[in-house]
Amino acid sequence: MKKLLKFMGIFIVIVIVAFGVAMFLTSDLKQTADNFFKSIKSGNYEQASKYLSTNFKQNTTMEQLKRAFPLSRFKNYKSCSFSTREVNADGTGKLKGKVEFTDGSSIIVEISLIKENDSWKIDNIQLPKSGIIHSQNSQTKSVQKVNTPDFIVIVQETMQKLGKAISTGYYSDFYSYTAPQFQNSVSLEKLSNAFYPFKSIPIDWERVGTLPPVIEKRKTLKNGVLKLVGYFPSEPKKVGFDFEYFKNGEKWQVVGVFLKLRE
Repeated sequence: MKKLLKFMGIFIVIVIVAFGVAMFLTSDLKQTADNFFKSIKSGNYEQASKYLSTNFKQNTTMEQLKRAFPLSRFKNYKSCSFSTREVNADGTGKLKGKVEFTDGSSIIVEISLIKENDSWKIDNIQLPKSGIIHSQNSQTKSVQKVNTPDFIVIVQETMQKLGKAISTGYYSDFYSYTAPQFQNSVSLEKLSNAFYPFKSIPIDWERVGTLPPVIEKRKTLKNGVLKLVGYFPSEPKKVGFDFEYFKNGEKWQVVGVFLKLRE
């Protein structure tokens, strides 16, 4: 019995420590969100925009920001709390919770963040339709207009550039081809180390991207990211891909790239 109690005590301590670590790792995300809403509360929209990502600001004018987060409502901002906090290895994060106001009301909020120059920036904010919604709808519409041939061209271009990098061992060209968001969270060294193991696999990597890809899944994420998943019918093994793109201006750029060999 004593051993059981001792074990339970250790288990509880471990759980408390794990919870504490998780809260510590995600505290900056909450701080960014709180600073954003506090800036709106004070009517300082210029200050609020400093907590937004480059892409958010590129696709949202100051007037749109003011309409999405009206001072008449957010001057009563009290606090924000989040039941879900996530930090991902690719330099993105997510918060799900609620915003509370001094009049006793509250609204559900979901915030996506991205790390830029070692600071967390808000990339997307979604509020309930009954309240206020701000999402990058212009980018979502652009995704919907892309037809299947365009998907194939995008995927082939990415694979050709990545295949050449794997084959030669030089990743500078491919790295410059990726989006600024990707480069802000992934270094050139980290990229080359991640794909280095593929070089020893007996596949003609420079030819893979010339093959017609089979796109099995396409999805538009809430933050405007276009996700394309499928494979190239290469030999002796198929090369599976999971590519993610974001539209910067008029150009689709890589923000996520994953490969997996398939039978």
